[in-house]
Amino acid sequence: MKTLTATCALLLALPVSAIAQSEAPTPGRQLAEVIFGSIEDNPEGAADMGEFVKFGQEIFVSMDYDEDGSVDLGEFTDWDFGFNFIAEDEAQERAYETAQKTLFAIWDHDGNGEIGRQEYHKSMMWDFRRADTDDNALLTRDEFLSGYVVNLAYRAAITGR
Repeated sequence: MKTLTATCALLLALPVSAIAQSEAPTPGRQLAEVIFGSIEDNPEGAADMGEFVKFGQEIFVSMDYDEDGSVDLGEFTDWDFGFNFIAEDEAQERAYETAQKTLFAIWDHDGNGEIGRQEYHKSMMWDFRRADTDDNALLTRDEFLSGYVVNLAYRAAITGR
């Protein structure tokens, strides 16, 4: 538990510029770009908070297998965009699992072992604001790739950066 807490603290404390996404076309980056493309409807290539939160709500519903309005750790770790396959290819399954548990702990605000709809919604809004480094209320592809907490955690787990 101490390792998980320390990892959470480190992840939240790191400045975005220190862990910015490389421009190299790695499978993880390509997957993150596809995910971003499914979020934004803006012809400018940026997502507003409404689009981002709506996308998050759709993800939440798909994670909530038992439809009880909350996501437990099992539901959270069973659901994946495909980063798990990339982690397997890179022989980083354990690091990836740790990253998943870290994200879960960050989003489980009350520490009850479940992420409720409100907790998830609040996390999505917080994550958007953190990633929106220019504070213009739009999340660009680059901000998403270099500042969205999921991308940061999974990239660090899979690549060690």
